[in-house]
Amino acid sequence: MALDYEEKLLALQSGEGDDAQAANRLARRRDLTLALIARKRSTIVRLRDERAIDDTVLRQIQAELDAEEVRLVGTPSAEG
Repeated sequence: MALDYEEKLLALQSGEGDDAQAANRLARRRDLTLALIARKRSTIVRLRDERAIDDTVLRQIQAELDAEEVRLVGTPSAEG
């Protein structure tokens, strides 16, 4: 969240302070972050399936990803 505010502040200071542009950049950043979270989810499941990590580690990482996703959009995905 702090990075979002920093990005908006930099945009305002550089004269790119158009709210629509700033909102668009923030939405793109959120979408990229959500895509990264989805990729991490599939990776940890694959690692568990390959027995590189156990179920406990999988659940711990999933909880961290859930928290990050909730911070971004308010609810975790139905995956998992």
